[in-house]
Amino acid sequence: MAETGHALVRAALAPLRSEPDVRAEQASQELLGAVLRVLDRRGEWARVEGEDGYDGWVQEGGLIFCPAQVAEAWWDDAGGRPAVALDATLADEAGRVIARLPWGARVAVAGGTVRLPDGREGQLNEGRLVDWGERARDFPAEAPAVVATAWEWLGVPYLWGGRTRWGADCSGFVQAVYRLHGFVLPRDSHQQAEIGAQVDAGPGLGASRPGDLVFFRGRDSDRVVHVALSLGGTEILHAAEPNGEVKPDDLAGGSGLQRSLAGRVAGVRRLFG
Repeated sequence: MAETGHALVRAALAPLRSEPDVRAEQASQELLGAVLRVLDRRGEWARVEGEDGYDGWVQEGGLIFCPAQVAEAWWDDAGGRPAVALDATLADEAGRVIARLPWGARVAVAGGTVRLPDGREGQLNEGRLVDWGERARDFPAEAPAVVATAWEWLGVPYLWGGRTRWGADCSGFVQAVYRLHGFVLPRDSHQQAEIGAQVDAGPGLGASRPGDLVFFRGRDSDRVVHVALSLGGTEILHAAEPNGEVKPDDLAGGSGLQRSLAGRVAGVRRLFG
């Protein structure tokens, strides 16, 4: 166990792997500014636990090891206002790109200067930064707002273990969209199926409302393996590998994927009152 015990992610995006090997499965991703708990160190790798409780192996080059109080306070003590990047590009005074930040990366902003966890500074060149203290104004914890944000992910490529607009899997897509609206969801679909209030959606999911989460079991088991955002009734928006991207589907439709999902609905959950 490292004496420092915690780490900050300094890389724009750090793959979280199932084993300490670059060839191992990408189970998830950790984004710049995230606070991680260090569980183990092995060579150039650190086994870490993210804020969503997910653990895996990250290459040490993408991390800054530090005591817990330093890691947890950096966002407030970086000499600027906490902000979250939505696909932002930072440039230096000469206009050269110094960082490309995915949706959800954390930075600090002071005037026109954007500060990163490793001390680098730049100016916003492209994309958007959302002041975290004012986030709820533009991204309220309301179903219509969540659905509107989800539509901004239309066409994002499907990527196993992904959770940004550079590539996402089903639960990564849902987790990232809801996070911007103040909901901290677990990482995997079967974990997400335990939160919120169970909804009796009735025949044809007629009682399902936009913003609900629709869950699907596996083809050969009752384990939940997929999640989608409801658009109301049988219509959903989701990241599914057969589609190759985030796109809408209608469970009353006639495609092979639509028919398969319609027969495997495991339940509907609602996070809003």
